[in-house]
Amino acid sequence: MVKKLLLILLLANCKGYIYAQSRLSEKITLSVSPGLAFPIGVFAKKDISNAVIYLPDRIHPAVSSIEKSKSGFAKVGYSINAELSYKFSNHFYSFVRSGLSSNPISVTEIEMFFIDLYEVEQRFSQVDNELFTVTPGLGYTFQRGKLEYDAGVFFGYGKINYPYYELLFLRANRIWAHSGPRTDLSSWVSGGLVKVKYEIGKFNTGLELLFQRANFDYGIFPITIPGGSQSESFNDTIKTRVLTVGLVVGYSF
Repeated sequence: MVKKLLLILLLANCKGYIYAQSRLSEKITLSVSPGLAFPIGVFAKKDISNAVIYLPDRIHPAVSSIEKSKSGFAKVGYSINAELSYKFSNHFYSFVRSGLSSNPISVTEIEMFFIDLYEVEQRFSQVDNELFTVTPGLGYTFQRGKLEYDAGVFFGYGKINYPYYELLFLRANRIWAHSGPRTDLSSWVSGGLVKVKYEIGKFNTGLELLFQRANFDYGIFPITIPGGSQSESFNDTIKTRVLTVGLVVGYSF
């Protein structure tokens, strides 16, 4: 009887060991996560009256620049990320992510402000903010049945397109815009994420919540074209703060 009991315990331990080994063998996971990109903080702020810089010593107010560091005017956009992770213990893993988030610019408030200021018909436009990132990181994971819970932090490289905008004076056929190079801006990016995933064999699917932040410094030289009514440059900062909510689909091998 004792021998049978020992044999049963041995088989149970072997079964648990084999299962654990099979789980550890699935160390590498490749996943993609599309979702919505919500701007938050200053990046989403739309206070044009507080963001404009006026030309000094003018009888009639005239704007010389718009400070993006005070209001980013970003709207809800989309994001897509890819992640490659390596599980080096039961609870810890390393990963590298690459992704793109795009946030269009809310121009209505800016356009109405300039129409009221100059009392002429105008159109304001700006390119979307498109942020590309490559970020390595570390994470912690644990499992309850078929559900897996992940949390991680990351730090890496980010690049965003130049925030080119222009104000078109319709009747005068002139524009007020940046004159000069429009090269992409780069900066360090940091953030964190949490995931809840459900396993289906080697596949998993679930939800992902991610926050990332970065400050992109740039110079701008606004001028009226043609005419050249201004000759002063300004230094500004795009303070990207994005909360991404999306799906995640992965495969472990």
